[in-house]
Amino acid sequence: MSLQRPTEQLVDALSGALEPVRPIAPLWRQVLALGAAWALCAAVAAIWIGVRPHANLGRGAESDALAATLALLGASGLTAGIASRVPGRERLALAAGAALAAGLGIVAILCLSRSGSLFEAGWFAADAGCVRRALLLGIPTGLLAAALALRGAPWRARSAALALAIGAAGAGALLVHLGCPSQDPRHWLLAHALAPLASGGLAGLALARILERLGRLGALHEESVVDPSRE
Repeated sequence: MSLQRPTEQLVDALSGALEPVRPIAPLWRQVLALGAAWALCAAVAAIWIGVRPHANLGRGAESDALAATLALLGASGLTAGIASRVPGRERLALAAGAALAAGLGIVAILCLSRSGSLFEAGWFAADAGCVRRALLLGIPTGLLAAALALRGAPWRARSAALALAIGAAGAGALLVHLGCPSQDPRHWLLAHALAPLASGGLAGLALARILERLGRLGALHEESVVDPSRE
């Protein structure tokens, strides 16, 4: 009887702390939602900055390569971020993460292949406008991605947050690149790629801290349910 009583108390404690499980939306629905958010941003960009892919995709091989790379970063980053928080999607998350790393590598190669410096005199005044627009156009997709990540499984917080933030920044930067009339490759690399992606990485670190903190709080809650004396 002495052994049975603690067992009954443990069962009562566990059953009393049960909460409804919040379902995780299927991955395809999350992808569609992020695609819709990006399409809305594209519509805003078409009115705001005049996105014109028919003109800007033909202004040189370097511009076209950067546009393709930004598209890769946006799609792979967002996919890797949300897939890493969905149970059973680990392989897709790894594949998308590898594509994201490849895209970042291409950006690095494009930057290092330049003969001159990216940071010329007066670069901030010349480039700040496109950097600001890229980040603003990436915010709606990024906020939705962060909300989906918060509702996902509580693991891989750091990699998910970084992938989502860089992906959202890349998605916004692509719209700016397709709408910017500049013919300067230095401007493309700095204002359309390097600065927005770096800013996205910093935002990802902040989001990672939030996800990690929520994960720790969830773990502490589970421990207190198993062992009420820890409360």
